[in-house]
Amino acid sequence: MSEAARVLVVDDEALVRHALRAFLSDDDRVILVGEATDGSEVVDTARATDPDVVLMDIRMPEIGGVEATRRIREWNPRCRVLALTTFTTEWQALEVLRAGACGYLVKNSTPAQIIDAIVAAHAGDRVVSPEVQERFVRAASEAGDDHVSDVPALSDRERQIIGLIAKGRSNAEIADELHYAESTVKADIRHINQLWDVENRLQIVLRATELGIIAL
Repeated sequence: MSEAARVLVVDDEALVRHALRAFLSDDDRVILVGEATDGSEVVDTARATDPDVVLMDIRMPEIGGVEATRRIREWNPRCRVLALTTFTTEWQALEVLRAGACGYLVKNSTPAQIIDAIVAAHAGDRVVSPEVQERFVRAASEAGDDHVSDVPALSDRERQIIGLIAKGRSNAEIADELHYAESTVKADIRHINQLWDVENRLQIVLRATELGIIAL
């Protein structure tokens, strides 16, 4: 069994920190190692607690989550930052992802979804809430693309996997639904990344939408 992910929570709302503390402490896959109430405290708290994953609010006084994410990534590029916010606009998500975050969740996510996202981030995956992912896809669809290249050759299984990624399914959920080993699903996703020259699940969905493979 892999080591539990060490988690630092950054949020200016005491009630949110209390709620996160309550359910993070009940799951042995994660360990809450510290809390910060503002972006200005993030790096000092991270130095003291050595987190694997930082749960980062976006809008905070003094220094917001985007700048705090940049600071964390400059301090330790191996530390994963997972944005957790009430905002679902695609530009908010894009801003923090460009700053170095590996994922973007909304605060109405269930405790199980948040913990699964932390575990996935710790394992090196990217995670984006289905609500935000759909906004990205719709924005790409509305922008249009009159010069889409021929669709690269994909297996039927890879097309199924892409469709499930677009629905926000995790690797484990995809494997269970398609009755394949999770390692097979991961290998197929790596192949899609290489074939399309993309780096993460969000880019897979955007490219699949451009190519007309999926439509949301």
